[in-house]
Amino acid sequence: MNIASPRSVRLIACDLDGTLLGDDHQVSTYTVEVLRAAQRAGVKLVVATGREVFATRPVIAGLDMFDMAVCSNGAAVVDLSTNEVIERSEFAGFDAAVIVEQVREHIQGTSFAWSSTIGFGCEDRFVRHAPFLIETVSGVAPTITFDQSMSFSKVFVAHPTVAFDDLAQQVRAVISINAEVASGGAPFVAITAPNVTKANALAKLCANWSIDAARVVAFGDSWNDVEMLRWAGLGVAMANAQEPIKKEANDIAGTNNDDGVAVYLATLLG
Repeated sequence: MNIASPRSVRLIACDLDGTLLGDDHQVSTYTVEVLRAAQRAGVKLVVATGREVFATRPVIAGLDMFDMAVCSNGAAVVDLSTNEVIERSEFAGFDAAVIVEQVREHIQGTSFAWSSTIGFGCEDRFVRHAPFLIETVSGVAPTITFDQSMSFSKVFVAHPTVAFDDLAQQVRAVISINAEVASGGAPFVAITAPNVTKANALAKLCANWSIDAARVVAFGDSWNDVEMLRWAGLGVAMANAQEPIKKEANDIAGTNNDDGVAVYLATLLG
């Protein structure tokens, strides 16, 4: 842990699902109060989520204390003061098509979905493997077809029997395209452009704001949070995270259903 004192905290980065949000996908009144107190103290607040832009906006609509939202594991950054996407890191449709072809050839039984900052699409077989993902995009994301002339923020891969962590390793082994392969603890993996991570997106924001990583507190619960937890001066895993993820963190907060983020911050910031 590099943060020397509560007063040195200048930025708080927080994952959504399994971290800031309870299992009911809500943020408690107490958590809102604690976050507003941090904002009044001059601390920058940033959402860092695997959700796409269109799936992030509805769940943070009332959380106007946040300055930025890092979405799609870092593939898109939204300035919440203007609601504009200020940065995109997508890969070409041709590269996405190569990835799908190689995975389908070498890992039998896989199914696919794809997303960009403007919409989401998937194969019929993918739906049964990712009901939560489908729920988050239903009604808020236009349906897009898989078109090689487009750019994509993510390609999703699911398999009926291979566990997501094993699937991620297999996908990395068979694709020739330079890309990031990550899992958010869901029953699928997400493939993004090279160097697209929550940590790298946050590092760029911190550079713009002249904030050192040592003065950042980051909260997360899933594999796609690990690099962020390692990068931050104080990486805090949730009590509901898997044990290997907790081992990557400097400290442990309570569960997402027990206002773990807020309780931890109230103690840290006094």
